[in-house]
Amino acid sequence: MSECWRVLIADDEPWIREGIRDAVSWERYQMSVSAEAENGEEAFELALKHGIDLLIVDLNMPIVNGITLMKKLRGALPQCRFVIVTGYDQFAYAQEAIRLNVDDYLLKPVDPAHLEQVLEKISVSLAAEKKKLSEQKLAEQHIQQNLSLLKEHVFRSWIAGRAEEEDVYRQLECLRLPARYPETLGVI
Repeated sequence: MSECWRVLIADDEPWIREGIRDAVSWERYQMSVSAEAENGEEAFELALKHGIDLLIVDLNMPIVNGITLMKKLRGALPQCRFVIVTGYDQFAYAQEAIRLNVDDYLLKPVDPAHLEQVLEKISVSLAAEKKKLSEQKLAEQHIQQNLSLLKEHVFRSWIAGRAEEEDVYRQLECLRLPARYPETLGVI
């Protein structure tokens, strides 16, 4: 099995948390419920502790509400995804949800089939993001391993006069070298 995405369910009503947890076959979406919280403050602490990938959150909770919680988590866990589950069908909440880039906004009572569609979409998206990051990391490692060869190739093309000035600046940037004339030159 591939990555198992960690989920936190935050709602002040225990029967809602249990209902969401029990209504879904989490393994089917490569997810597991890592924790549950009854208020925003507890949810924030648990989210950091478990390094969650997905927060399913109610907007109206004691101590710290859902909107404030998502704002705090956006700073602490920028890759975390959000699904709002609420009894509030207010435009102002929907606007704020859009600003926070939530994946979905579900009204209570939640239709399990709709929730599963949302989870499927998020699971596919998380896997694609992970694959993209993995490929970027691999490319970066490849460049780092071959950096001296790349530098040698670039410098030889400069010496042979096969590089335009604008190409030189792009190559310097790619090689993480300063784009200025050196104070000293060494010729061997």
